[in-house]
Amino acid sequence: MAVTRRRSLVLAVALLLVLGAPPAKAFEAFVSLDDYMAASQTERMLFLAGVYDSFSTIEDAGLFSSEALATTVRRIIDCTSRMKLEEIETLFTAWLEQNRSEWDSAAASFFVFTFDDYCR
Repeated sequence: MAVTRRRSLVLAVALLLVLGAPPAKAFEAFVSLDDYMAASQTERMLFLAGVYDSFSTIEDAGLFSSEALATTVRRIIDCTSRMKLEEIETLFTAWLEQNRSEWDSAAASFFVFTFDDYCR
């Protein structure tokens, strides 16, 4: 358990460092939606596991900028924690396919949009 907690904290710190990086380099750390859609199902699931872990860790640490966002993420984490990773990948990919016109951001940012809709 301590190793998992330490790994989660390292992921959160890394995410915060990337988010605080100068804009010219920050985009390099993100997976585009085109890259996500071109990936295998296994690669997609690994990516989503990392996104889930990052959001969960940041929420646990109380690092979201607003209580509204923290509440939304808390609800999403609670909802998705009862799903298998395959189900998360299927729902996320289907949402992306149905909302292709909104593809203007990094893939991780759409995790909240997807599951905010699904987990109501």
